Amino acid sequence: MIAPNSPAARWDGHRVLFALSMKDGTSVRCAISRLALLDISGGGQLKTDDILRRFSISRSMIEAAARAKLRQRVSPPIGLLHIWEDDVLDPEPPSTAPRAMRATRLRA
Repeated sequence: MIAPNSPAARWDGHRVLFALSMKDGTSVRCAISRLALLDISGGGQLKTDDILRRFSISRSMIEAAARAKLRQRVSPPIGLLHIWEDDVLDPEPPSTAPRAMRATRLRA
């Protein structure tokens, strides 16, 4: 389900552009390509008239993938955060913070 404050998505002829509302009140501009949307939404033919409808059906999965991708970044993206089909269908496992190695010898 789309959050009430989620801005409307739009098709620019090549990709769907949408904004991801963050908890701190900021937003991140995102994009997903027509082919990625086709793979995520079950394949078949994707007519231009169906693009935004299919996006709205898959939006919660796409936004979850975008949030996961943002958590793995050190800084916010410059420009658009591109979401690919693998980000949604085969996401990377969450990264963990590096741990300090245990000392192998005692120090005097």
